[in-house]
Amino acid sequence: MTYKVLNNITLKNVNNGVISNIATDLLVIPVNKKLTTSIEFKELDKKTGGYISKSAKDSLSPGNQSHLLTSLDGVKAKKILLFKDIDQKNDIYLWLNRYKSIAKTANSIGCKNISIMDGLNYPKGKDKYWFLEMIARSMESGAYIFSTTKNKTAKSEKVGKDIVSNQASLKSVSLITTKLSTAEVKRAKTSISIGFSVGEGVNTAKHLGDLPANHATPKLIEKIVKTTIKNYPSLKVKALNEKDLAKLKMGSYLSVSKGSDEPPRMIIIEYKGGKKGEKPIALVGKGITFDTGGISIKPSSGMDEMKWDMCGAGTVFGVMCSLASIKADVNVVGIMACAENMPSAKATKPGDVVTSMSGQTIEVLNTDAEGRLVLADALTYVGRYKPSYVIDMATLTGAVVIALGSHASGVMANNQFLADKIIESGEATGDRAWQLPLWNEYKSCTRTNFADLANIGGGREAGTIHAAAFLSKFTEDYKWAHMDIAASAWSSSPKGGTGRPVPLICDLILNKKLK
Repeated sequence: MTYKVLNNITLKNVNNGVISNIATDLLVIPVNKKLTTSIEFKELDKKTGGYISKSAKDSLSPGNQSHLLTSLDGVKAKKILLFKDIDQKNDIYLWLNRYKSIAKTANSIGCKNISIMDGLNYPKGKDKYWFLEMIARSMESGAYIFSTTKNKTAKSEKVGKDIVSNQASLKSVSLITTKLSTAEVKRAKTSISIGFSVGEGVNTAKHLGDLPANHATPKLIEKIVKTTIKNYPSLKVKALNEKDLAKLKMGSYLSVSKGSDEPPRMIIIEYKGGKKGEKPIALVGKGITFDTGGISIKPSSGMDEMKWDMCGAGTVFGVMCSLASIKADVNVVGIMACAENMPSAKATKPGDVVTSMSGQTIEVLNTDAEGRLVLADALTYVGRYKPSYVIDMATLTGAVVIALGSHASGVMANNQFLADKIIESGEATGDRAWQLPLWNEYKSCTRTNFADLANIGGGREAGTIHAAAFLSKFTEDYKWAHMDIAASAWSSSPKGGTGRPVPLICDLILNKKLK
């Protein structure tokens, strides 16, 4: 099943102004002028003899953004968390980080349920419904703690002076609004439901990446996906094994897995929620379940992080689960191109020439540039679905880490409208992306004397763009964008998957920005 942390996120619409009677482990109050002058805040403050307003005034400052209160007479909440609300002009990522941190705080103090007041303050250009969706997504994704391979009897551990929980205590969240009409309540509940489902998709992608490589081989990922879709009858899945890939003449794809004892799998997930006959959007994800670099082996330092080299495939999986949960009225096909890249006597060698499904031959100059080799055949295969747009997502190059850092995914495309909409969705969700050029001049990097294409070229220059230039040779028949998520999909400190760019892709598809 998908990795769902919270049991539920609900809406509580208060019409009588009484907040003090809400029984919860933690009541969260964003402190700003709008909220502190509201009837609801005044009622709560009166019950505590003005203690809440005094605490907010005395304790919140630029150096101290939050303050935790406990056991106040007259208030049923066991604890109250005051935090200095964010200015409307601030970037969306700050809002996301704040609410994710609230979920982490709830886990750290052992809360099972929390209630969050609507601060009546939203980012510039956004409304209450966007805000509720954002909180729901952030609370679900923020509550995530990886514990699958930890000792189940060890519920907490000492880290320095702190006791850190190995499992999420938080199980339910209530979002408190006031005086909404029946129609507004219905719309608000829909926004929360969408945010919750996208947050679940984020956690699904994170969890798949966080699993150790021996717990997430291509065959095991196939099993996870097939088990998951039992919960989503609208998802149809099939998996192509090594023999199937050979029949399709995917020599480029198979060259990557040759050195491994683990057989590859290409997993295809179809979702048909839109009109019959409507062309699907296609999502293709790189799924290298562990990347040693092959014969062009990587340095040992940090190689453990190569279990996250399948985050593109994880994104596809997370998005497809979110769409099915939401029952989105769209048609989407997702491809998870999974393989393990290992060195052995059977492994592809630098200088070997392989033949792709497209018929183009490729000289493999570096076996550590393997992601583009599986994507080349997956991108050719997806053409049989006659997609309206194709987006591939891959932890493809270290160069994008140098160029953009972890703040943005790199975007390159053969269609400017598609690139623009991806960036627009990035801004809308705080899951940012930035476009790099894909001019014809860059495509000379694929030239070689010994095959139609080389899998690397250009030396140290423009490594991210050169990788996209290689992929562009397999996407000339449709509108395509490549997202390099090597920096954005996981974090090295602290180590863990981020679930990006699930929010961006969900926003792009759910809001039908590609129409």
